[in-house]
Amino acid sequence: MNLTSTLIAIIITILTISSAQANEEKLYTKKKYPYNLLLNKTDSVKIIYSDSKNKINCKVEINWKGESITSKESRISKAKFVEEPLASCLARDKAKSILAKTFE
Repeated sequence: MNLTSTLIAIIITILTISSAQANEEKLYTKKKYPYNLLLNKTDSVKIIYSDSKNKINCKVEINWKGESITSKESRISKAKFVEEPLASCLARDKAKSILAKTFE
């Protein structure tokens, strides 16, 4: 897989909800604030999503030091999800708020 220098390989656990089965995938996302720090400061980041025609329903679950936060579910376009899965499923303000909690 050929990646540009603006992309960073990150391990995000992806759970695809379909027919009561969960699959894990590795996704790649752009390196940008606050998402890159959030990935570095937490134990795990899971994007839980389901595919419906040209839309994706998704939410993000973040775990660190025994704490867990799950975002509200979002409905986004497939194109946006493919381009930036984490940023499209987790609003920047919410990501910054969660990141601040990891420093407490």
